[in-house]
Amino acid sequence: MEDTIKIGLCGLGTVGSGVFELLQENADLIRNRIGRNIIVSRVATLDRYDNLGLDLSKTQVSDSVDDILRDPEINIVVELIGGKTIAKKIVLESLQKGKSAVTANKALLAEYTEEIFQAAYRSKGNLGFEASVAGGIPIVRSIKQGFSGDRIDKFMGIVNGTANYILSAMSSEGVDFDQALNDAQKKGYAEADPTFDIEGIDAAHKVIILMALSFNGLFDFSQLYVEGITGIESIDIAIAEESGYAIKLLGCAARTENGYEGKVCPALVDKKNMLAAVTGAFNAVSIWGNFVGETLSYGAGAGSHPTASAVVSDIIETARLMIAGMDNPVPPLNTGIDALTRQDILPMSETESEYYLRIASDNAETSVDDILKILGDAAINLKSMEQKSGSGDLSLQKYLILFTEKSNEEQMQSAIQKLNTLSVVAKPVKMIRVEH
Repeated sequence: MEDTIKIGLCGLGTVGSGVFELLQENADLIRNRIGRNIIVSRVATLDRYDNLGLDLSKTQVSDSVDDILRDPEINIVVELIGGKTIAKKIVLESLQKGKSAVTANKALLAEYTEEIFQAAYRSKGNLGFEASVAGGIPIVRSIKQGFSGDRIDKFMGIVNGTANYILSAMSSEGVDFDQALNDAQKKGYAEADPTFDIEGIDAAHKVIILMALSFNGLFDFSQLYVEGITGIESIDIAIAEESGYAIKLLGCAARTENGYEGKVCPALVDKKNMLAAVTGAFNAVSIWGNFVGETLSYGAGAGSHPTASAVVSDIIETARLMIAGMDNPVPPLNTGIDALTRQDILPMSETESEYYLRIASDNAETSVDDILKILGDAAINLKSMEQKSGSGDLSLQKYLILFTEKSNEEQMQSAIQKLNTLSVVAKPVKMIRVEH
């Protein structure tokens, strides 16, 4: 085999430039670790790169990914363009030609799970996607290697740094959602259009990938329940704090007797849970294995350097396999293709959770009996009930704060609809799930 492994880099934006920089800066270290040089032979980009401070003098640069895909000397194709059109072409064509592909594209993997991974199973090349889930946290490799002997029963995590930054700012600085979002945009943690982050879509893509890895199945992204953080108010943050909780946007999935549960939604997390202490733009994922028990992985979830580190780790792993002459020895989803089956995600109506309810009423004391009757008729039992007053413009508003025992989602939603019809309920009931 030649002494040099050649990379074709598609995209030279935030992450792509970080990958190029890392491969240059740590070139000697990488050679010492794998016994080969790794160089970026070609770059395809539409981005401006003349002000990035990168030495591209020995790299062929063009505006067409076809130049990379047609080059027979390219060993590993790295897709960092994003989107789901050209990116899909890059990954699929690379795998079909027997080349290895590395991508950080969670949307592509989550929405075309079966097509992409079936191609990866058939290819002689390797598919690396470590950077698609939690930035610099090696969670994919952890599941594929560290949990290879365990049955994963559950995972729960903070997998979107933007949403976590916003919720952390609302908690620590006492600001409202809009102000926290504006601050996140000014600091570069949120895009000009933050929809994917604040509506939970980005986190949902990552959850689908984690479910495929954890449960050795192919899951339909459209079946996943997704709820963002735009409805979280400062008063809920404050009440959660007083009650010993932090509000986080969580991605959760579990193997149950009835099937697989999966969801992305804001949730109250007990302060005793390590996830509650994860603040700012950081990510963390807890995984429960049937023998190892609970583990926690924590680190930077986004950004040029952390994500580039994850991409390069895939490049190095792939290079090591090539050097050893091994064609795709580890299944892309940690199970043989014959055991890989399509699985359904249970509807939210069939799941159970504990709940936090905030009920606004001008006359909370006299409305308690009506409220308790509706909840009782729905077989919803309470853990606690407390009356509070609002602040500021809501200073005359009374709130009834309820924490429930584990209850059925469908029954809870039905009860909330009935509560909202009561004349004493001044505004729609606020419901947030509680996770442990």
